Amino acid sequence: MDVLFAKFANYDATMQDIAIVLPAMSMKEVFIVRIVTVSRKVLRYVIVAVIMATVMTVGLWATDHDMTTSAHAATLPAQDRYSLRDVETNQKVAALTFDISWGTVMPPKVLAILKTDHVPATIFVSGPWAKQHPDIVKAYAQAGIEVESHGWAHVNYSGLSNQGIVDNLMKTDQVIQQITGQKPSFVRPPNGDFNSRSILAARSVGYTTVTWGTDSLDWMNPGVATIIRRVTTRIHPGDIILMHASDTCKQTDIALPTILQSLREKGYKLVTLKQLLTYGKPIYRG
Repeated sequence: MDVLFAKFANYDATMQDIAIVLPAMSMKEVFIVRIVTVSRKVLRYVIVAVIMATVMTVGLWATDHDMTTSAHAATLPAQDRYSLRDVETNQKVAALTFDISWGTVMPPKVLAILKTDHVPATIFVSGPWAKQHPDIVKAYAQAGIEVESHGWAHVNYSGLSNQGIVDNLMKTDQVIQQITGQKPSFVRPPNGDFNSRSILAARSVGYTTVTWGTDSLDWMNPGVATIIRRVTTRIHPGDIILMHASDTCKQTDIALPTILQSLREKGYKLVTLKQLLTYGKPIYRG
């Protein structure tokens, strides 16, 4: 159907005529249909109203969806909602852990201190860094240090799809296994970010999500005294202590010897993460 729009001089400026040409047998009959239209100003108001109504509808749906998701998450057991933070025990035992994702200066310094003091520990390494520096990772493993995963890309897991989380973990998994011959069991998500979905996605490929009970804040380079004070005053039985051995952390190696000495004086025994879980029930909390 051919449509021809025609406006005539004697019509109102806001009126339109539509000439509809219809084929019929061997001839064409023309029907002029006068359609009353609204002014452009009114039309703009209508369009804005439709857009606002659409936005409100989508917003209400998203809110309802989020509330439904949150309500569902609240019904899950703690280990499906939260990360492993510490272990329930009365014994003075704790796991000293280090994240490593950058550099070649600080990692050997921290390893040398741990070896000198014969301290078991756990490191969480990023895939790209481990792939670039397999000799450093291997040196830690040969010293009895437990090597676990810090994922591949340094991004928040709550923003990834389930498959994205799995891919992120398995790329690093392959690298660590090639270097150490051991499959990692724990992942510390970048920025400590997680939600129930990321925890379940990680578990689907054999990983327990771990964060920490005590944060040294050494990644902020707040001063040696601050790092020492935070660890030695906040430590508790079954604790998981977060420190870093990347080059961006300039004060870790200076604070570490004093921390180790202070914890010994307090009667604490430092163990690997896997060893810590043999001392009591794991505590999963937000």
